[in-house]
Amino acid sequence: MRTFTCVLIAGFLGLNSSADSGDTQSVDPRTGKADSKPTLVATMFGEPLDLGQLEPPDLETKQKELPRGEFDEWLRQYRGRRTYESVWGAVLRRYVEREKLSVSAEELAAITKSVERRLRSEPESPDGTTLTPAERKGIMVAWTRAILMDWKVCKSLYEKYGGRVGIGSLGAWIAFDAQNALLREHYKAGDIQFHNGEIEAAFWKHTQVKNFADAYPQGEELKRLLATPPYLQD
Repeated sequence: MRTFTCVLIAGFLGLNSSADSGDTQSVDPRTGKADSKPTLVATMFGEPLDLGQLEPPDLETKQKELPRGEFDEWLRQYRGRRTYESVWGAVLRRYVEREKLSVSAEELAAITKSVERRLRSEPESPDGTTLTPAERKGIMVAWTRAILMDWKVCKSLYEKYGGRVGIGSLGAWIAFDAQNALLREHYKAGDIQFHNGEIEAAFWKHTQVKNFADAYPQGEELKRLLATPPYLQD
């Protein structure tokens, strides 16, 4: 359990430190020069997605390291994944609101008690951390709450569409096939529009990825996991 807590805290801090504002300019991978004019590649519910929001921070380094063909494929995959994340984020916000999914005050109180029990069982701080006990508790409560929301979305989508369910090493729940089914519904309805053929192709190719999680529960095990909130599964 101590290992899990260390990984959880490290992962939470890592996600916060690597957050991308999406305000970068698009860069021509051939010239390496920034394009001052935003290049619209997609819209989601009227929200614009520019090419600059899909550019990797290490683009120039990768361009120097990789042969031309490998670089082009790496960049295509990166942009496909980033497009998927952006489009799915817009769809997810509306799905959560439509289905009225949330973490209740009672659930948050139960999460807090669960975290407190875990901390009492492993009082020492993770190696290399300068966090106070209160900070550790705050991070763990926030992380566990986020995992619970993941689980609620996953459970709701799975009940509607079925398909594969995956669980990440840090506890994230993903109803991958169900997500894609919901994306296709919004695409057919015109809520998602693409304005760049290469980006659209990379996006749909990313939806076909197979290894998207670390564990893939099935059958009775999946039913059991979706019947019990994650913080009660310890």
